Amino acid sequence: MTHYIAELDESQEIAAVWVKEKAARGPTVFDPQKHIFDANTASRYFGAPKEKITHWIAGAQQQSRNPR
Repeated sequence: MTHYIAELDESQEIAAVWVKEKAARGPTVFDPQKHIFDANTASRYFGAPKEKITHWIAGAQQQSRNPR
């Protein structure tokens, strides 16, 4: 099971999402170049609602595909 942990800033907005894979020793910051997000896999969400975390991940993936 994958765990997604939202890190919030001072205004309670998501600043980063940490990912803890089942076999990993510890969490790492979500990186669209390294991590694959699949909403259909068994996952748990912490620090913010699932919808907000998945929206943040989608934005990170979009930004990765279209860098400025």
